[in-house]
Amino acid sequence: MKRNRFETTDANTYQLLLEKAQEHRKNPTAAEAVLWKFLSKGQMGDHFRRQHPVYGYIPDFVCLKKRLIIEIDGGYHFEGEQPEKDAERTRYLEQEGYQVLRFTNEEVLNDTEEVLNEISNELKQAKLPSRREEMGFRVGFGYDVHRLVEGRELWLGGIKIPFNLPSRGVGSGVGFGLLGHSDADVLIHAICDALLGAANLRDIGHHFPDTSADTLNIDSKIILRKTVELLRKHGYEVGNIDATVCAERPKLNPHIPQMQQTMAEVMGISSDQISIKATTTEKLGFTGREEGFSAYAVALIVKNDK
Repeated sequence: MKRNRFETTDANTYQLLLEKAQEHRKNPTAAEAVLWKFLSKGQMGDHFRRQHPVYGYIPDFVCLKKRLIIEIDGGYHFEGEQPEKDAERTRYLEQEGYQVLRFTNEEVLNDTEEVLNEISNELKQAKLPSRREEMGFRVGFGYDVHRLVEGRELWLGGIKIPFNLPSRGVGSGVGFGLLGHSDADVLIHAICDALLGAANLRDIGHHFPDTSADTLNIDSKIILRKTVELLRKHGYEVGNIDATVCAERPKLNPHIPQMQQTMAEVMGISSDQISIKATTTEKLGFTGREEGFSAYAVALIVKNDK
């Protein structure tokens, strides 16, 4: 699957912003053209990008390594509601860890040396990312468990699996599934916790509380989709996922390819990036007594604005 390495928003929005950015690059203002002569090709000592999408915006120039954004304001930036919009944009980008420098067209054209000195000083003072941040790899772990009860559908990995067990009394087999506020997809929940943990974004209960009417009986694929969208908003892409489901019955191996394909489509990644394994606990513990299922997941995420 081809991915945009520098995407800092969801894929569809990023593509639209990229097309708009490409148009802007073809028609730079006089001030942008002057400043780009000094910023391009690392002449300031750091690599800058011109008209590059960052968190839903297209700043004039950005140094991703030092997280420095440079904006050049023409006359319209001082009219009507535009100053307030610019201030809101700056606040948002600063909350996401970027420093924003703003210059007017006149400053760039008439006081070029002073502008360059200010940019140079900011680059020198900018805090360099840690080695881990520079590499852009983060790992998270997730775990979930749900009780097995009769009269519920069994959802795992985004698909419904027929599962009948003899009734607790006597009689024919009855349908069993996992109990939960949502559809109780224990596998997806463990994966979501691993992804959120890797990005240091709390856990699934924080974002999708089991006390909310909005999450009552919710399809866990919606939770998975929103989790990945949240990661992309914070500048991460899914690297790969390795998960294990623990259950005595039913046999899950035949269903694994469909689980992989279903979740891959929801997450917008390749099914090859999702590993799913199934095991029993050799009749030990609550899973061995067929009281419930548990799932474990490890996720690797990659910073996509490097």
